[in-house]
Amino acid sequence: MKKLIVLFLFLSQILFSQNEVVVTSKMSNVMWKGELSGKIDTESLTAENTYGIGPIEYLRGEILVFDGETFISYVDENEELQVEKKQSKAPFFVHKVADKFKEFNSPKSVIDLKSLEDFIDKKYKNLNTPLMFIAEGTWDMMDVHSVNLAEGKTVSNPRQAHEGMKNFIYEDIEGYIVGFFSRKHKTIFTHHDTFIHCHFISKDKSVMGHVDAFSNSKKLNISVSK
Repeated sequence: MKKLIVLFLFLSQILFSQNEVVVTSKMSNVMWKGELSGKIDTESLTAENTYGIGPIEYLRGEILVFDGETFISYVDENEELQVEKKQSKAPFFVHKVADKFKEFNSPKSVIDLKSLEDFIDKKYKNLNTPLMFIAEGTWDMMDVHSVNLAEGKTVSNPRQAHEGMKNFIYEDIEGYIVGFFSRKHKTIFTHHDTFIHCHFISKDKSVMGHVDAFSNSKKLNISVSK
């Protein structure tokens, strides 16, 4: 009987951890300590309903795990954004196996990135743990970037980490924002001035990157997994 109880507790712990938001390393370790090498390989994140975001190791691009598939974006020699379906490694990362979602239609007040953050913050004002969300729709404007640090460069502050970074702006684009929200993870998986970190991927998978801004005049379908 004792062995069965121990086995049950062990399996319960595994199942519970699979449904948690999992954080690997810290953004601040990359920005201030120069820890650029990969700490997690997306080959380990191929299960269905797995979603995750972070930069490519050595800050050579962006990563999005979308339903167990890894997409990377990078700036090519012609200063154009390229997207590939390819496994990669990240120096910091956040991911979740999101088997259960609660869906909402966004209110008219969700018109940009800050109002999306405010909507989630207010909707889950009593939540003390991180959550993952997907916003699906068509955006009037989407501004994404891909980090693009030159090979061999070292980093000791955020300015150096963003050297070579390039933004790309798209209009009337359909797709998905995958985001992670937390009030307790600033400089860990969000920047110091926000509760959210988001990556966007277009419906046709030709555009992907870190979301810097968007404008929206249409309702979004927002799915949240706590």
